[in-house]
Amino acid sequence: MNPLTLAALVAAAMLAGAAANAADDENSPPVLSNKQIEQALTSPPALTRSFTPRGLARRQASETDQSVNLNIPFELNSSALKPQASEQLKQLELALTSDALGKDRFVVAGHTDAKGSAQYNKQLSLRRAEAVKNFLVAKGMDPQRLDTIGYGSDRLLDPDRPQDSSNRRVEIRVIDAASH
Repeated sequence: MNPLTLAALVAAAMLAGAAANAADDENSPPVLSNKQIEQALTSPPALTRSFTPRGLARRQASETDQSVNLNIPFELNSSALKPQASEQLKQLELALTSDALGKDRFVVAGHTDAKGSAQYNKQLSLRRAEAVKNFLVAKGMDPQRLDTIGYGSDRLLDPDRPQDSSNRRVEIRVIDAASH
């Protein structure tokens, strides 16, 4: 093959890869900042905001329902964190160790879409919640401040579209607010 043709093919492949990555970045939900997470977990219950994988949504909440939904990417059918999960997890760590939340306890709840069996989804969602907890504990967070639960597809974010990716999420919920 002509060296110029080979070079052109390599350049085209690199451009195609860059375009695919840019498209993935455009379709990826934004990473929530530590301040956004902190605000969601400390706001008054009647004004609780839920940061969904598709953006911010207001909803009526119970007195103890201070939570935030995070898009934390995992490998397919796995609890292995994808590399792009680290930025969202770093922001979560900063929020949970902030002055406002540093003494509170939380539930890390895993959720899946409705693909697969209910039993498999519950186990997968629990393993994913535990992966998030393990990340935070590895960064120095007290494991006694974090409980985990896997809901599987029992609590869909979008019940009208049970197989939609928006249902796959990790929810952080306050279970014992020490100071707010």
